[in-house]
Amino acid sequence: MKTYPLLLIISASLFFVQCRSGLVTMTNSCYNAIQQGEQANKSGNYSNALDQFNQVLDQCKAYDAKEKAYAGKAAALNGLQRYNEALDAAIQGLVINKTSVDNLFEKATAELGLKKTTDAKASFSTIIDLTQKNQNVKDRATIYAKMAEIDLKQNMQADALNNIQQAIALDADNNDFYMQRGDIKTAQGDFTAAIADYDLAIARGKNDTEAWKAKSVTYVKSYQQKYNTTDAKQLASKISSSDKQILCGEIAKAKAKGVKDINIDLLELSLCK
Repeated sequence: MKTYPLLLIISASLFFVQCRSGLVTMTNSCYNAIQQGEQANKSGNYSNALDQFNQVLDQCKAYDAKEKAYAGKAAALNGLQRYNEALDAAIQGLVINKTSVDNLFEKATAELGLKKTTDAKASFSTIIDLTQKNQNVKDRATIYAKMAEIDLKQNMQADALNNIQQAIALDADNNDFYMQRGDIKTAQGDFTAAIADYDLAIARGKNDTEAWKAKSVTYVKSYQQKYNTTDAKQLASKISSSDKQILCGEIAKAKAKGVKDINIDLLELSLCK
């Protein structure tokens, strides 16, 4: 007779696990919504990203969806320089998963924005500790990539390059890392190396709008630097015929891949008649 309560406890426990497990994995619609929000953040459309992630938090119930959504919301708020709100969002994400690297990075970013240097260093120490303990090579690579991302935001370009190289060494199959190295090289003004990285990512399978836009924008920057002007009409009057042919060719390739950018469109009108 004493086993009856025990069976009840076991049954209740199994029921709880089943219920909880049903909330662990996000639906496809939530996954796609998060991807859209992350792309908006990456493009600097922080207000749109914030709206998107708030919608995810309202509509998606799975733990992994909410964890990602809080990190995305914090990233959008950091981009808008609303650091107190960003910190709150990241902390809510860490309540769900205290080892969430995305939320830890956004927490550190917010703390840097609020001049809470000691707190930011503590957050970075936690991230470094997670990196050293994590036996999953791809996860460790992602952590290094996130460190490179925040280094670049702080204009610590040498550190950013070192961290993305670490990420590539651990997971050379991740094409996003080559894109990220290209972004770092662009920030350093090494446009030739940046374009080579974008080409590498494209050749390895990232043949999408994001890669072609990064490549075409960097081509434009390289010629703006070469001819010492950011004015489209001045560039059109200064550029050599051979350089014009190369640049207009790259713009045409990018647009054929679906790239939409008002500055590139204006340059094309001035230069590629």
